[in-house]
Amino acid sequence: MCSHSGCTLQHPSLNRSPSVLPIPEYNVLSRVYDRWQNTYGSDYSTLILPRLLATIAKYRIPKTSMLDLACGTGSLAFMMARKGWDVCGVDASEGMLAAAIEKNRRVRPPLRFFRQDMRELRLPAQVGLVTSMFDSLNHLPSVRDLLRTFRAVHACLEPGGHFVFDLNNERCFRTLWTRNEAVHHRDFTLILQNSYSQERKAACSQVTLFLRSGQTFERHRELVYERFFPRRDVAQMLRRAGFIVQESTEFNFTKNPLIGSIKTWWVARKGTSD
Repeated sequence: MCSHSGCTLQHPSLNRSPSVLPIPEYNVLSRVYDRWQNTYGSDYSTLILPRLLATIAKYRIPKTSMLDLACGTGSLAFMMARKGWDVCGVDASEGMLAAAIEKNRRVRPPLRFFRQDMRELRLPAQVGLVTSMFDSLNHLPSVRDLLRTFRAVHACLEPGGHFVFDLNNERCFRTLWTRNEAVHHRDFTLILQNSYSQERKAACSQVTLFLRSGQTFERHRELVYERFFPRRDVAQMLRRAGFIVQESTEFNFTKNPLIGSIKTWWVARKGTSD
């Protein structure tokens, strides 16, 4: 259990074997992540929370312990903790975790956060629920990496535990990852130059951040990569990892009906692994 009792912040070295290609840490986006999200009116965690709570009620998932995998700045983890869950978070990005840990200073009792590669996830004890939101699993470079992650999540779940996550579907990549975007804030300008290859099922966003520093703006750059995983591949990898797929639903989290269902909502229960 990720118990709050006697909890201390944990920030271990990233767990990665030499044979595993690293996932980019996205430490440029982390500098403005929450403020960037708020420019849309609501951050993704706020938008997705009702769907997650409805799923928990639908499948009668006990309110015990949970892990938010690829937790980012910890927004969803803190929301679920306020709902009575015993929460911990894992992310590979040092910058994202630094933001989560800064928020954690104002939380009593504090949550625990771990810096780990999701493909080699390890927890001190099993949990009853694992979540992974905001298309975090799309950042994995291959179906093989998806399977490794699913197996790691399976090992971290209690018997009968649930794994709830979302993924960008191909409509999302064809609609949103084929156009550029600029976000202006009093303290920064964020430019996203997006591209998607339907043949390779690979998306890339060239991120340029102009961040205020005193009277000037500093420029920072990084690349964000995502991959489209067909539904059949995701379902197959879940079953190979020992999960029983309970739900796979297309949905639209935005207030714009013209965009359509750009994400897939997955619910899987831990069964017996191969």
